[in-house]
Amino acid sequence: MRLRLLPVFCLIFLLPAAVQAETQWILNHGQEEVPVIVGQGNLQQNLGLTQILPSGTDLTVTIPMKPEDAFSAEEKPFFAMRYRMKTSQKIGGIFFTTDSLKSLSDQSYSPFPIVGDGQWRHVTLDLRTCKHENWKGTVTSFRLDPTNPSDLDSEIEISRLGFFETAEAAEAFLSAANDEPDYAMETVLRGDHFVCVIPGGTLSDGWKKEDFLLQRPETLEKGKVFTVCRDGLPVPCHVNRRGFAFYLAEKAGKYTLEDVAAFPYKNSVPFPKELAQRFGCDVSSPFPPEYFTRERIRLGGWGLARIKTWEDRFIQDFADCGLDLLIATGNESSNVNRLNLLQACDRLGVEVYLNDGGWNQPETAGEEYFDHPSFCGHYLTDEPGTDYYGKWGEAAKAYADATGKIPYINLLPMYANAAQLKFGAGAAAIEYYDSDPDLYRKYCEKYCDQVPTDYICTDIYPLNWRKDGTRHTYPEYIESINIIASVARERNKEFWCCIQTFGWIPSKRTPNAAEYRWQCWSMLSFGCRGILCWVYGAYKPDFPSLVTIENERTPAWYDARTVFREIRKVSDVYCQFKNLGAFTHNASDEVPYLKMSGELKEFPTIQEIECPDPLLIGCFAKKDGSGETAFTLVNMTELEAAKTTVAKLKLSGKTVTCYRRGEPEEVERDADGLYIFPLETGEGVFVTVK
Repeated sequence: MRLRLLPVFCLIFLLPAAVQAETQWILNHGQEEVPVIVGQGNLQQNLGLTQILPSGTDLTVTIPMKPEDAFSAEEKPFFAMRYRMKTSQKIGGIFFTTDSLKSLSDQSYSPFPIVGDGQWRHVTLDLRTCKHENWKGTVTSFRLDPTNPSDLDSEIEISRLGFFETAEAAEAFLSAANDEPDYAMETVLRGDHFVCVIPGGTLSDGWKKEDFLLQRPETLEKGKVFTVCRDGLPVPCHVNRRGFAFYLAEKAGKYTLEDVAAFPYKNSVPFPKELAQRFGCDVSSPFPPEYFTRERIRLGGWGLARIKTWEDRFIQDFADCGLDLLIATGNESSNVNRLNLLQACDRLGVEVYLNDGGWNQPETAGEEYFDHPSFCGHYLTDEPGTDYYGKWGEAAKAYADATGKIPYINLLPMYANAAQLKFGAGAAAIEYYDSDPDLYRKYCEKYCDQVPTDYICTDIYPLNWRKDGTRHTYPEYIESINIIASVARERNKEFWCCIQTFGWIPSKRTPNAAEYRWQCWSMLSFGCRGILCWVYGAYKPDFPSLVTIENERTPAWYDARTVFREIRKVSDVYCQFKNLGAFTHNASDEVPYLKMSGELKEFPTIQEIECPDPLLIGCFAKKDGSGETAFTLVNMTELEAAKTTVAKLKLSGKTVTCYRRGEPEEVERDADGLYIFPLETGEGVFVTVK
């Protein structure tokens, strides 16, 4: 079996391919090569054999199919696979897409029994017998779940798989497998704290794995520099800040991790550059860690990329849109794409949360790629209920204690129903506008009490269509922001929110630039420090977001970029101030979405407001105690009206600076002693007063 190395930004695992047809894939000892994509798992090629170790509860294996690889379901109804597993799971399965089923879903889930006794086994499934009854038409892609669900204790090997005309043809293909070790091949051994590379030709029958595994102290003192030794002598290696070691093992022996300062040779032997690039330990970033951890308004996206092979343009488009934080929940977090993702994020200044299941083992979470400055932590879960706060609180604390990083969790919005607030998003369908503010406040407070993150994040999607084709706004929009933001302010946490990015159902609309701007300034009025987009990457042709499923920029991408670049310009000034609360002007039944509880009663900076239209005003004080204040002004007329307004304010300060579209301008009093602020549809401004 051959493993071809690609350039570092195109690295995917390549395995031997079919010798007969595109619907048959030989993974052990084949003659050609084919990309295999693994999600929530580590794929290894050892001695010519394909091995997978799950890293999460949803291990997936995908062999990308080009359009010309599509085949007739009726002509090839039998799926077959040869495997060897050590697992307690009993069920595996495949999902597929066709010319009529455009996405992977339960409508194509095809389960089959597995035996996890560590012996080579065959499985053959007649897809025509599955309950979904959807094996018909033209098959365009498939995904294998070797076990469903997966568990971290499993060991999985796949020899070959494919789709066949008859059960007899499938069995003949499986029985022809060669699954003997090839000692001419390179071997890679992975452990919790190391990657060991054994060159081809080093091993032979009877070799002992333990003769090449790294032994290291139970605890490592921070700040020390370590090297790997074999029988007391240094070997080529790279050891990162958390003590994760990459090393070359050319002979059997006792491999240990040694403190360089206490080591007689006072040095280490560098890991070969080709291997360092291949395993992602040759980290080169124009941005230091301080760049990613600096105080700022984070502008981010929830990444649900359905990428099958890595394209560097994915992150380039992300950064060009003005985004600098990625919640990487899709295939971009998988073992085969993660290296490219981190290197691209390092190069472009994008901070990234990974969803590769690493948090399950907090003592080793992220150790392998810890040196990448852009890596900020792991994604834990989305929209939990209060019954599970204890579990996630313990997980978040264990993770932070072990890594020094804060994991990512997103909460339900206020319009979730009582069952969801208690049991989580999957408990029931959300009944929009059937909310209980008191219940939601308790939901947020309990999160702060039980889950030790330094932020609290939710998603709020307010932009709707009426049946007559006119626009209208979620009636409790500002109150829903106010509740979670006030809890964050009281508990000294940052407030983050995912804003509406596109219309995914007929009643929702894709924002234009004014509507992106209006959402952002509504959030900033309550001190929001993280504005996120969900979803960033499209996953269906009819659900385009900022980019399409073909990775093309949409009009929404350009509208969002305009606004996000404006927000980035004001970020440094904005972050010098602390939010005190907010109040409204001209809130009424005509604009129900502006009504809020607990409005700020005292803000001496603003003495009078003259404006015929509704406004939202967020109030701020400078953190340095200088007495300087600031406020936001947001035009809150219904967006359907597309109405410009003018606010005239009497202010107590002498120097007034208005940041409009991110650019500062000094504002002078008019003849009546008032400061004048014109506001276009959806526009907000940030005003500092000395």
